[in-house]
Parts: sequence; C-alpha cells; structure tokens
Amino acid sequence: MKTTVRPTGENEVELTVEVPAEAVRRAFDRTVARLRSEYQREGFRKGRVPVALMLQDLGVDYVRGETLEDAIPEWGDQALRESGLWEDAVGTTDLRVGPLDENADYSFSLTVQTMPKPVLGEYKGLEVPKRSVAVREEQVDAHLALLQERLASLQPVEGRPVQAGDFVLIDYRATRDGEPVEGAEGSDQMFEVGRGRLLPEFEQALVGMAPGEEKTFDVTFPDEEEAGELAGQTVSFTVTVKEVKEKVVPELDDAFAADVSEFETMAELRADVRRRLEAAAEASAQREFREAAVDRAVANATVSIPSTMVDREAERLYHRLEQRVGEQGLTMDVYLQLLQKTRDEVLEELRPQAEGLIKRQLVLEAIAEAEGLSVSDDEIAELVKRDAEMLGRDHLQLLADLEKSGRREALRAEMLLAKAADFVANQAV
Repeated sequence: MKTTVRPTGENEVELTVEVPAEAVRRAFDRTVARLRSEYQREGFRKGRVPVALMLQDLGVDYVRGETLEDAIPEWGDQALRESGLWEDAVGTTDLRVGPLDENADYSFSLTVQTMPKPVLGEYKGLEVPKRSVAVREEQVDAHLALLQERLASLQPVEGRPVQAGDFVLIDYRATRDGEPVEGAEGSDQMFEVGRGRLLPEFEQALVGMAPGEEKTFDVTFPDEEEAGELAGQTVSFTVTVKEVKEKVVPELDDAFAADVSEFETMAELRADVRRRLEAAAEASAQREFREAAVDRAVANATVSIPSTMVDREAERLYHRLEQRVGEQGLTMDVYLQLLQKTRDEVLEELRPQAEGLIKRQLVLEAIAEAEGLSVSDDEIAELVKRDAEMLGRDHLQLLADLEKSGRREALRAEMLLAKAADFVANQAV
C-alpha cells in the first residue's frame, strides 16, 4: 500500500491511498464469500448458490460497492498507520472514492484532521484577583440554628388553639355539591400550619381550632392546571383536629454544645463553627482562584480545533444532558418538545461549550509538557487508596478493578490535567 500526505490547511492533510491489485482482489473475494454465505435462491441451499449465478443476480457493480463498504475502513486505518498519522489523527472527512475494478490497483483519498498543537501565551505569574474570606456572625448564627433544628422536638400544645407554625394531626374529607370528592379524604395526616404545603384557605381555616374540634369550611381551588379537575371549583372540607404540637428547639447553652459536639461550652462550639466556616470559605475562594487562573491561561493561548473534535465533544455533552433529563423522569423527546427545539439545534448550542472544554484540556496538556509534569504509578496508587477509604473498599482490589477496566491511563490523564491546573494557580499572584 502506498500513501501520500499533502497538507491542506491548519491541522488538516489530504491522505491519498493506493491499494495494489492483489489486495483489491482479496477484498473482493472476501465480500463475495460474505454475500454468498447469506444468499438464497430457489433450487439451492443458503450459501450454496454458485458465485457466477449470484453475481449475475446481484450485478457485479453491486458487489464492487459492497467491497468498498467492507474494505475502505480497513484500508483507511492501515494507511493512517503506515503514513504515521495514526497517533495524531482525530477524525476523517471528505472521503473520495471512484469505481472499483477487482483486478486492478485502486486509489482513494480522504481528509484527515490532526491533533492541534496549542501556542501557549502567558501562564506563569498571572495576576488573578482572589475573593477575600470573611465569616460574619450571622453565618455562625445560621449554622447554629441548623444544629438547633436537628435537635428540635415536637411537644403537645395545651391551653391554646392552633396558630401558624404548629404541627397538627388531622382527619379530613371533602365534598362537592354534597358528593364525596374522590381522593380527597385522609386520616392521621400531620403537617405544619403556614408552611405552604396546602392551599392557603385550608391552612388559614385551621388557625384557631382546638384539639378535638371539628370544622367545615369551603375552599376554592386555583384555576390552574396543577389543580386538575378541581381547578376553579369550590370544595367543602370537614376537618377534625386530633393533636396540636409545637416545635421546641433547645437553648444555645453549654448543655447544647455538649450534646452536639465534643466541646463543653457554647463559646468553644461557636469558635469551632467559625473555624469550619472559614475553612470552607477559604477552600471555595481557592477553587475560584484556581479556575480563574486556568481560564486566564487558556484565554492567553491560541489553538485551532478541528470540527470533528468539537462534534464528538458536543455529542458527549448531549448524552450527559440526556442522562440528567432521564434522572428527572423525562425522555429526551419530551424534553426537546418542552424546549421547542430539535436535537441538532441543541447540539449546535452545545458547540461553544464543547470547544471551550477541548481548548482547556489541550492547553493544560501543553503546559504539563512544557513544565515536564507527570503522574507516577505511586501517585495513582495513593489517590486510589484515599478513594478506597472513603468508599470502604480494599484499595488493592479497587486498583485491580481500575487496571482491568482500562481506566488507569484515563485516570493518569485526569490527574495530569489537575496537576497542570495546580501549577498555573500556584504560579499566579
């Protein structure tokens, strides 16, 4: 096989392939054998029709076309390897083929898009603003309030009627025009008055009722689709309040601190909460700083990304979107109908994001190469060990699973990108 490579543009070459006659004949014969194994004709068993008769029925031109369908992918891959383009090829386009003669040399050509090489700009000493970290007293108070909520309890109410914020246990039934409303009946239902889980008229009607009291009142459902067949209808509810409870939260005192932490005093707990909030805020600010530094380094670089790379990344983003939509209980067809868009339109909208992700990866890979960064087997093993501890699994088994699945080198690549991003951030000011 003879190959000729001619540059046709940035990250693009034309590959011309000349296949010798003997290879063409072998490919033709393989296709004939495949077609014959599947061919049926009256008077013959399947796969036993004479070749000449099958060629007469199908036509030689049809078999030649099938030969090209079978052989071009194989010849193309072989040509990429023999021409030295295999490692750098990211996609092929514009396949140009002619008629096949099974007893002669055959040539075809295709456009090969190659891996782009970024031209790095400034990526060291970048000036990147960093958000100042300050934890306010209100944030500490809010965190402590959450801890209070975790230890809150419901206590029976005595000596007063229902008020907003109470938890009530009720039985209820509903009628419309004197007839029971299907599905609008329940027993021992508890909810928080004023929380907004039920219709405002319903919740307001409960305010002022006492345990053991029964009350009948009308509620008009909103004229909205969510209300179903009751939209705009007035329904009569009969409700019996069985229990009334109020939420009681513990005092923020030393006893509370001892209950929820290893500290003995409220002052110690408060100081620990502040430290934790400050650490979380600092980590968040550092992540923002890291991403901003990488964004700046990527923006300073230039690279022309082949369309086939963008197409593949857009497809990957689309499939991720499809998975998220499925997790919400929707099909992609329904989701597209809600958006009033086609699949191709969504893919087109994803292309800028896809191009940005590819550029980021290429630039970080180039920085890693320029700085001689690498990820050792020991670093991979250490990361896997940490993950295994979090998952409660044996790290050696997890490492073996990683090797078996072929994900080891993919993980190394991910870690290298992270190391390059850390390098850029550490160099930024």
